[in-house]
Amino acid sequence: MRHVDQFFRKSCYSNIRILLSACGIWPFQALSKRYAMYVGFTLLFGFGISFTILCTIRVWPDFFEVFDCASMLFYAISSTIKLIYTVYNLPKIKMLLMNMQEHWCSPKSDQEAKILRSYVLFARKFGYIYSGIILGHAIVFALTPLTIKFSYNKENISNKTQDSQESSRHINYMLDLQIQHMPLLIQGALCEFYYTLVLTSINVLYLVCVQHCCGLFEALKYHLESAFNFENNDNDITSIENKYHSNIVYGVRRHAEAIQFATSVESLYRLPFFLHMTVNVSLLSIVGFQVVTNTENISRLMPYGTYLSGLVLNTFFENWQGQKIIDCNERVYESAYNLEWYKMPIISQKLLIMIMIRSRKPLTITAGKVLVLSYVTFNAAMRTGFSYLMILRSMQ
Repeated sequence: MRHVDQFFRKSCYSNIRILLSACGIWPFQALSKRYAMYVGFTLLFGFGISFTILCTIRVWPDFFEVFDCASMLFYAISSTIKLIYTVYNLPKIKMLLMNMQEHWCSPKSDQEAKILRSYVLFARKFGYIYSGIILGHAIVFALTPLTIKFSYNKENISNKTQDSQESSRHINYMLDLQIQHMPLLIQGALCEFYYTLVLTSINVLYLVCVQHCCGLFEALKYHLESAFNFENNDNDITSIENKYHSNIVYGVRRHAEAIQFATSVESLYRLPFFLHMTVNVSLLSIVGFQVVTNTENISRLMPYGTYLSGLVLNTFFENWQGQKIIDCNERVYESAYNLEWYKMPIISQKLLIMIMIRSRKPLTITAGKVLVLSYVTFNAAMRTGFSYLMILRSMQ
């Protein structure tokens, strides 16, 4: 498998290799390195989740303070489950990556290679932007308690201990401010950053896979549209029909490869997206409630405002990529429908009908085979989350 790792190291996919390696979920990474990282993550995440649960128990009588801790607890548990699920499904990820390398190495026209490359470059650039924005949110969210702590003068700490505990998250200020608990603050910040790094890496892999799949469909669309655009230097009807037939056969094979790849992506992300969409609806209402009720408290508004914007961005991102799969599949049908099919031999017409029939069937990325990721689902998730927010607001 070394040649596959070298392909991703030297190609436009190097960003996904770096991110997955940082989380220990690069399937071509040495086992010793992966196991060492798993032990470190287990200790870090275990302490983080345990401390969050203790904070939740400490404020249990207060319903709204429990909500304050629950947002971080949900985030920690969902991130840990996603990491465990991804490690368990490393063989599937390896197969997807190997399929991507095979698609690149298979024979294709220069224009098809150019189309595929354009989608890969978009995934690379947008992956950098997405990673920067989401990890930037995590840094702001994690460092806010440290900033608040250093904003207090030493001579006023004893007088402002109670105020500071009220203005900062219980997860990071469970202890008295007079106690030196900087290691706990740093550990909490590291947990929050690595939770986000894991989710970001998994989502960037999703972005790369979806864009690669869209590139396959777009290259197929170009091939179908140019299926009859070849030079014919003779009047041999048999030769013309053979070229028609070979072009359609090539299109059928490429179409099957793209569908198989999209199905593999859907199989890999089906359960994580179901968990993510379910948790996100709850978190949108909880975090949104915290934002609305703390509009005048900047020390609480800033971290939860970044948290809320990150939730909305992630929810849109996942549904946007699902919508792109649907649109690319539909465009293949339109291209096949507009072909001059009457010029083809009968056997080629039957193969073209196969492409059209399969393209009419929606190709989707689902969340647990329950929700189809699309703009419609994003709209429904936003409306549901903010409906629950209004219920919490009325209970205040």
